[in-house]
Amino acid sequence: MNASPQTTDPLERKAADWVMRHRQGQLSARELEAFQRWQEADPRHAAAAGRADRAWRATAALKRRPGYVKPQRPPRSLWTRGTATSAVGALALGCWMLLAPPFWLQALSSDYHTGFGEVRHITLADGSQVELGSHSILNIAYDDQTRLVNLSQGEAVFTPSPINDQERRPFTVRAPGADITARGTRYLVGIGQEREGWVGVLQHKVEVNLTPAQRDDVAGSALLEQGNSLRFSPKAGLVPLTTHPDELASWQEGRLVFQREALGDAVARINRYRPGLIVVKGDTLRAVRISAVMRLDNLDDAVKRLAQQAHGRILDLPGLTLIY
Repeated sequence: MNASPQTTDPLERKAADWVMRHRQGQLSARELEAFQRWQEADPRHAAAAGRADRAWRATAALKRRPGYVKPQRPPRSLWTRGTATSAVGALALGCWMLLAPPFWLQALSSDYHTGFGEVRHITLADGSQVELGSHSILNIAYDDQTRLVNLSQGEAVFTPSPINDQERRPFTVRAPGADITARGTRYLVGIGQEREGWVGVLQHKVEVNLTPAQRDDVAGSALLEQGNSLRFSPKAGLVPLTTHPDELASWQEGRLVFQREALGDAVARINRYRPGLIVVKGDTLRAVRISAVMRLDNLDDAVKRLAQQAHGRILDLPGLTLIY
């Protein structure tokens, strides 16, 4: 699972992250000072922050307009309902789409989301617990038949309230490419790219079912026991992983653990925990196996050590780190 291709300038991406966290009151006093220093360091930084802030305010104004309805399935419904409000609303949404990465478009209409480096504890209506990892998006779709939650990006640890006489609905996490149904359990689900992801069972067991969307997609299901993990993919199917679920969920303890993992896969995970973008150049380098334990509060130094372990070099640019 290599890092997803980015169609947005890394500088705009970083500015959008700063502005959204600032507007949502998520920046500490120290982070506010860091945001100010970042803007003062380069006129391009201040300009990008200004554009992101104007897009945020335009979208916020749209949401306050009478008759505005929160979109349920971004980005298509954003356009559909935005057009129904007014031409001004459509223009505001257009500005936002041009300035922000797809993540922020989804986050705008999500039930729950997190910024870079943020972990959020959530208690759902039925008492189920969720630890939502960094740069993640979660939507809730409970009905009379099932307790369905949609994890469209990122990763989370789920602890569903058990089925009993009062609660008979199964608890299912829907990820792009798979449905993961609990059987009295605690488990981790992570999302990669191209409808790929991983599941790790911390307690009891879960049922994993691939959800084919195209003619050549693989079908399959598995009952995953405690202590085991697997990767799901529409092309490769269900593939067991040697990584222990505790290692996959190590971000809860403020660290990332990699055991003989491809550098490209490791970088894809790291990109969710820091502003800016890390890119690995070349298939050969992306395939190099690395092992490391890194703290989330010191990722920049850890990335340098990771590149050294893979016998690569690092080039730091504004908003972009290249390993080559």
